[in-house]
Amino acid sequence: IPPASAIQINLERPGEREFVRDQAQMLDAEAITKIKEIADKLLTEKATPILVVTIDSMAACGAPDMRIETFATLLFDQWGIGVADLNGESWNTGILLLISKGDRTARIELGGGWGRREDGLCKKIMAEQIIYNFKQQKFSQGILAGVQALDRMARKLSLPIKPIPASHYLLFIGFIGMA
Repeated sequence: IPPASAIQINLERPGEREFVRDQAQMLDAEAITKIKEIADKLLTEKATPILVVTIDSMAACGAPDMRIETFATLLFDQWGIGVADLNGESWNTGILLLISKGDRTARIELGGGWGRREDGLCKKIMAEQIIYNFKQQKFSQGILAGVQALDRMARKLSLPIKPIPASHYLLFIGFIGMA
């Protein structure tokens, strides 16, 4: 078995300022348009690219039995996401949002310029924006919400508040009705 770094992932990189590779067809046209607008503005204003990739499975991309973390890191490096340095400073603040539909897994991969400080925010974005919507079969909405939250993270703004399920409102209304 070759070392993971020797594996070439069989996946074409999105074109310049394209930002989305939706092979698993999880996004609707409106979400793709919004993601591209958000990503284009962030790249222009903050030199921070966000690439969104959906795949059917890691095996279909030449990486069977690979963990999503390894796959995302390899893809990030293979594609050279982000600017390595800016004005002589180490900079790479690139962001990859990868969803493997068939493997039922997803990953946010950050460039080295982030350090480890945003790991907690990425976990929160994954849980509260992306997975929350995925559990309701709202894939396009979850991916878009994830990109919107990643954009806020990159701009050092507070993250969106976790959506409250309608059932919580009904419970609250029922409780008031009983009082």
